[in-house]
This record gives sequence, C-alpha cells and structure tokens, in this order.
Amino acid sequence: MHHRSPAVLAAIAAVGLAGVRAAPAQEFHVNTYITGTQRSAAVASAPDGRFVVVWQSNGQDGSNYGVFGQRYDARGNPRGSEFQVNTYTTSHQLFPAVAAATDGSFMVAWSSLGQDGSSYGIFAQRYDDLGNPLGSEFQVNTSTSSVQSFPAVTSTPSGFIVVWSGVVGVFAQRYDAAGLPVGTEFSVCAYTITDKFSASVSAAADGSFVVAWASNNTPGDDLRGVYVRRFDAAANPLGGDFLVNNYTTGIQTQSKVSVAPDGRFVVAWSSKNQDGDNDGAFARVFDAAGTPVAAEFPVNAYTTNRQTVRGLSMAEDGGFVVAWDSDGQDASNYAVIARRYDILGAPQAAEFVVNTFTGGSQKMPSVAAAANGRLAFAWESGQDSDFTVGVYGKRFGAPDFIFADGFESGDMSAWSSAATDGMDLIVSAGAALDGTNQGLQARVNDTNSLFVRDDTPAAETRYRARFYLDPDGFDPGETSGQHRVRVLMAQDRLNQRLVTIVLRRLGGQYSVMGRVRLKNGSRMDTPFIDISDAPHAIELDWQRAGSVDTSEGTFELFVEGTSVATLSGLDNGDAAVDYVRMGVFAAKAGASGFPYFDEFVSHRRTYIGP
Repeated sequence: MHHRSPAVLAAIAAVGLAGVRAAPAQEFHVNTYITGTQRSAAVASAPDGRFVVVWQSNGQDGSNYGVFGQRYDARGNPRGSEFQVNTYTTSHQLFPAVAAATDGSFMVAWSSLGQDGSSYGIFAQRYDDLGNPLGSEFQVNTSTSSVQSFPAVTSTPSGFIVVWSGVVGVFAQRYDAAGLPVGTEFSVCAYTITDKFSASVSAAADGSFVVAWASNNTPGDDLRGVYVRRFDAAANPLGGDFLVNNYTTGIQTQSKVSVAPDGRFVVAWSSKNQDGDNDGAFARVFDAAGTPVAAEFPVNAYTTNRQTVRGLSMAEDGGFVVAWDSDGQDASNYAVIARRYDILGAPQAAEFVVNTFTGGSQKMPSVAAAANGRLAFAWESGQDSDFTVGVYGKRFGAPDFIFADGFESGDMSAWSSAATDGMDLIVSAGAALDGTNQGLQARVNDTNSLFVRDDTPAAETRYRARFYLDPDGFDPGETSGQHRVRVLMAQDRLNQRLVTIVLRRLGGQYSVMGRVRLKNGSRMDTPFIDISDAPHAIELDWQRAGSVDTSEGTFELFVEGTSVATLSGLDNGDAAVDYVRMGVFAAKAGASGFPYFDEFVSHRRTYIGP
C-alpha cells in the first residue's frame, strides 16, 4: 500500500524544483480573492523551506484594506486556504510584515488606522505552524501619539522583535516565545532629531539583532542616508548609530538588513543617481562585530531608469539575495530582479528576472531564503483576471543546484538516458510520492537493471543528492536467500562506483545502507538503517579528501532529514562524481515488485532536506 500525500494542482506543483533544469519555474497566483486590489506582499520562510505570504487586500474584510495570508509547504504546495489576519476591520490595515520561527510558527505585524485611539498604530498576530492563531491580535506600540507605521518583524531564538517608524525615530518591542512583551517599547536610534524611514530588523542565532533605517539630514550624511545599530540579545546597544553608505550625495533610502546565524550581516538600499541614472541598488557586508568587510558595492548591472531595493534575505551559510524592481528591464514596465551573493559579497551569478509574466508592472518584491538555499519570492502584479493588482510568487532552487528529476513533466526527458527494459520503468501518477503528481515506477520481474541516469555532474568533489524511495512491498528474493539491491550509484568517469545506496529486506524489515569506495578499491559501509514500507526521503552527502595523499573524505546519510550515519577519514582523494544512476540494480532471480522513486534533487554542498 502506498502512503502518499494527495496530488495538488499541476499549476502549483510545477513551482517546485522539478522544473528548474528543463525550464524556469513558473510563477503562481497567491491570492484567491481577486476583487479589488491585493498588494504590499511580504514573505517569510522557515529553515526547512516552508513559507508564508501576507498582503493587504482592498474591501475583502468589509472595510477598506485588510491583511490576509497564505501558507505553503517546502515544495510550494498551498497549506490550507488564504486566511484573514486582522480581527479589527474598521478603516485601513496596511503594510504587513511577517517572520517565521524555526518550528514554522510565524508572526504578522501591520499598521492599523485609528485602532490605537490616535492615527496609525502597530498591531500583530501570532500563529502556530498549522496556521492556528495563538491568542488574539494585540497592539505593539505603547506610545500612540501621531503615526506609528511601516513595521518590520524578525524571529529570535526566544520569540520575535517588531520595529517600526514613529515620530522622529525608530522604535522596537521584543516578545518571548509565548507572545508576551519582554520589557517595554524602546527607541532604536541614538540620534533622534530628524525623521526616520524604512526600518528593518534581523536577528542572529544568539538573539542579538541589527536594525537599519534611512534618516533625514543626519550629521555625516547629505540629504538622507542609511544607518544601523546593533543590539545584544537583551536589547542593550552595542555602540551607537553608524552610517552604512560611503556615497553620501543625495538620497539613500529603502534600507534592508539581514543577519546570518553567526552575527554577520548585510545591508542593502537604494541610492539616487549613484549608478548614473536615477535610483540604483547598493549593498555592504559587515562582520559580526559590525566592521565593514569592504566598501559598498553596486547590485544592479542594468542601470537604465530606476532600480529600487525591496527585499533582502540571508541564508544560514551567509550567502544572500537582493531583490528590487527595475523600470523597463523586462521590455515592458517594471520587472522584479534579483541577484545572489556569497558571504563576502561576491556575486554568485548574474542578476536575473524573477517574474514570468511581463505585461504591465511587476513591483514591490519580497524574498525569503531557506536554510537549504531555496528562495521564495512574492510581489504585486497587474495580471489578476479582474484587471487589478494581485499577489504572485515564485520559487528557486539552491545556488549550487545540479539537477532535479523533472518527473512532473510526465516523462524522463530531463535525464541524460534511461534503461527501461521495455515498459518496466515508467513515469506515472501512481508512483507520485509526497504531494507530487508524477513519480518513477520500476517493475522488477527479472534481473535486468532499471534506471535513469544523470550526466550533469562535472567532476564533483562534493556531491549531495536527495530522493524519495517507497519499497511498496518489493521483494528482492527473500525466499531464495536474496536480500539486497542497489537503488542509487554515483560514479566517476572510469565507471567506478564511488557511492552506493543499498536497499535491504530481511524478515520483511526494510533498511538502507550507504557504501563508499576508497582509493585502493576497498569500501566502507554504514550500518543498515531500518525504514518502513512507505515513502522515505533519503539524502547523501559525499566529499572527497583534499588531495590524493590525505584521508579527510567524508560521507553522511540522512533519512527524513535526520543524520543517521557518518563515515569520516576516507582515503578517496582521487575520486570525483561524473554521473549518477537511480533505480534497481543487481536484482537476483526471484526479485519482484514495484518500488517507487520520486523527487530526486542534487546539489554540490547545500543541504536539501525532505
């Protein structure tokens, strides 16, 4: 019996990594309610890739703008329906911000007109991983005089922090894991004389955090500059405000900050006329002590017209992505553009257009990076069927992505070759595992090998792969004393098996084992790890030694995202992965059954996960 999640609509499932190699992933429509305007999208991702999008929707809650959201799993499948965030619906609830915790719970913050008894105030609502509200919405700001607006929110190891722009300053409030305030509202800025805009906040793994903002007419800058201030986990300032931008002529604004787990951080912003033609995107990287790693650098390569920074997100390894909207770059109106960088601020590739639909304007992007390097984008686009603005999204794989199986296309065309033995190896809906629409089915009725082969790897000195395997009652020939088959092999140009994943059935109990080849031709095996007769995510991480004369090669095996076996001190410095095969190999007489495979993805180093 198969144990699979129900298949989802193909238009949504195609957003996952399966389509990355064969064609760019397609954008998807986020909002279900399309009457009126939906805009100001924000996205947040949990470390495992689950994400949530929030936005403001006009008229949907019965009174002007309200705040709504939609959750997604790590493969881009919607989790439940869109939901209303705000309980108080009078007048406007605007400019939502969202942050996700490591367990998938999340907090949404927004500006609400008149609710705090004055003008705009900041309100928030917490949710658990299943999208259930944790308590009621609550007021964040203590001071209610005049306008409190444009909130930003970040998760910490012990809760959340909300920051916002108030009268002549940026303010913040911390919350614990139960949603209770920690201390009182406090002023972020040391210099409080002039107006502040575009507040942004991000926290490190130890709970320390950094706030960035744009400030008018601050000493040391010209008209408007970008500033940051660092705080420890108890909100004690680690120094004063300091200027981020080197170029101080004119206006620098739209500040964003994102912090790595170890405290290193990056700031991105827009600068007027610095790139020679209106707004341009710039960024600067800092170490954990707040010392600049280097000078600021331009982000956008296309400089015609205006490029305005809207989104910034840093992955766990310190690599980051900047997103902006660019006037005219996709040959229409505004386009959503992004670029990835490594931890030192070196570009990992050229800037790229995020949006697929190019009619009219695509603007105001938000971006979130998961621990495995996957990216989730959300933005506003004038392509809703009622000819108004709606919210759209798109996902991208990790920067060190090598290959994905492409089974969602209904065939094996993404693979370099296949050994099907007639129709004994097919792609079918019946083999779909864990929420996909298509998977790989092997019909084992003789000793012929059945496999798909990927030649994309190019002398890889480190190689990661994740695939789903469902034995589905497969019998390797137990009554004849046969208990094992190979289900995955990573090989070099000499056809030597560098890594092998073995499936065993012994007394009806299934288990998997990893095997690696050493330089002298011998092998090392992990223990067999028991699995059930159900779909399981199997991931391997193989790395060769630094040279042919050293023995620091490693291998690690994961089941359902948990490390279950490790081999170290491997003398394998002569090896490199050049191709990979997945299927059923070395079956013996008497073997029979229909094992299933799905969701094969390979990276050069980044953890993939279930």
